[in-house]
Parts: sequence; structure tokens; C-alpha cells
Amino acid sequence: MPHHPFLSVVIPAHNAALTLGRALESVFLQDYEPLEVIVVDDGSIDGTADLARAFADRHVQVLRLDHCGGAAHARNHGVKASHGDLIAFLDADDEWMGGKLAKQVALLAANPGMTLVSCGSNLIAPDGRDCGPLYPGRPPSSGGQAWRVLLAYNFIATPSVVVRRTALEAVGVFDTSLKVGEDQDMWIRLAVAGEIGYVDDVLVRVHETPNSLSSGNFQDQLVYTLPMIRRHLERQGGDLTPREIRSILGNRLGRLGRSALGRGLQREGASLILRAMLLGYRPFENALLLLRATLWTGWFRRVLSRRR
Repeated sequence: MPHHPFLSVVIPAHNAALTLGRALESVFLQDYEPLEVIVVDDGSIDGTADLARAFADRHVQVLRLDHCGGAAHARNHGVKASHGDLIAFLDADDEWMGGKLAKQVALLAANPGMTLVSCGSNLIAPDGRDCGPLYPGRPPSSGGQAWRVLLAYNFIATPSVVVRRTALEAVGVFDTSLKVGEDQDMWIRLAVAGEIGYVDDVLVRVHETPNSLSSGNFQDQLVYTLPMIRRHLERQGGDLTPREIRSILGNRLGRLGRSALGRGLQREGASLILRAMLLGYRPFENALLLLRATLWTGWFRRVLSRRR
């Protein structure tokens, strides 16, 4: 691979006129060339396309889609239109820190067996506060066995990824049938296909959006992400022990259960945590969570009954 291979930045954007400029400026901060930037306007009805075209003199191309097909659909179109040996993903409401691309490309160049490289990402609140790691309590993994960790939990933010084109061509496109979790599905496939790398620096700022905290998003995890993980377990089952499979499923169910409790969905959360316990995943910790949820629900019901 050349010292500075040609790199394509793919940015899906839907009604992102308020944030796209920030994302593009973070690309221009990078001390890396040659590169091209492809903004995929995913059926926007605001000024997203016009804003992107204003950067035409800075290697920004605009690919206009007639209707909103979702992030996976837009990324697939962007990858198809790109020309780089490497492809970096960035979302229109997020941003990169200086030096990101140079550090990640250097790691890829030094490790021919790597399919992708990610890095640290922090969550930024709507008021601009840095809330710390995007995935607290989820240690990143690297190397040829990282797929095992990715089955249990995701630690890769989409805007943190730089991937080899050859690896993408080998594993196929983003799965457009997945409303959520299409990124996790891709990282698992790439991790199975080769080694993955990680730059232990915070080089991405992921800006919080209302959808990221919605109960609908939680339900989507049950409908789309969890079945996707089960399919990967079936494919990789020959390389996993029964205990590993139970641990992976327990981890996923337990995290979803805690997420549900945090959203006030007591019944759903308790059910998921109970399922995690039955798989043998952190039984004492999950039993304590169940007890707290039961006590809180009982207290809340008593308060409501007194007010009637």
C-alpha cells in the first residue's frame, strides 16, 4: 500500500443543513491527502445539497438520491461512487479531530492483514458538553479475534472507521434490511474477515441526537439488532463454545435490559435481565437490578394508588 493511499470520505446526509458544514470543516482539518469527499444527499428537503455544493472547490462531490433510503442505503451508494483505496465514514452531524486520518492510515499501512481501523469517540451533548466515551464500560478490542467481542457489544462508532476497499468488496455492502445495527453487522463481518485495529486516542466527536435516546430506538434493537447477532452466532457457532454463546447473548440481553430500565420501561427491562440471568450472565448483579426495579415499581404503584 502506498505511504499515502487515495482515501474517500463518505458522508450520508439527510436534512443536515445545520450540521453538515461542521462535519466538512473537520475533514478539511486533516493533514492528509490525496482524498475525495462524497456527500450522499439522502432525499433531503432542506438546503443540504446546496450547502455541500458550496464546497465543490475543496474536492467535495454531491450524490443526490431521490428519496430517503436510510444510512445503509446512502453509504452503499457513496462507496460505489468512490475511488479511494481506503474509505472513511463520517456522519453529517458528527466531526473528526485533527490528525485522525493520518494516525489510522499509518496503522493500516503497518499491518497488511487489517481490514479496518477505528479510534476513540466521545459523546457530545446538545449544549456542547463533552460527556466522555461514547461506549463507557465497553473496552475496545483489536486483532484477529475482535469479532468475538463485537458479538457481545459494539465499541466501534461509524465515524471512527477507516476501511480498506478490498475488504469491503470481499464482505459485501451494508445490509439495507436493517433499520438499525447495519453498522455493527458490517464491523462484525470485517472483523471475521481479518484483523481490526484501534487507535487509542479520542479522535471523533459524536453529537447526541433526539433519536439516540428514544424508546423507539430501544424497540428497534430488539427487532433488528438482536436477531442480527443471533444470525452471526449461527454462522460462527463452530468457533464458539456453548459457554461463549451464552455469555454473548447474556451480555446483549443484559445491556438492553438496563437500557430499558433507564428509559422507565420496567416490565421490558426486567424481562430482558431475567433472560440474561437464565443464561448465566452476571447473575448476582442482574438479580440486584431486578430487585431494585421491582421495589421501585411497587413504590411507584403505591404512590399512584394514594392519589386516586
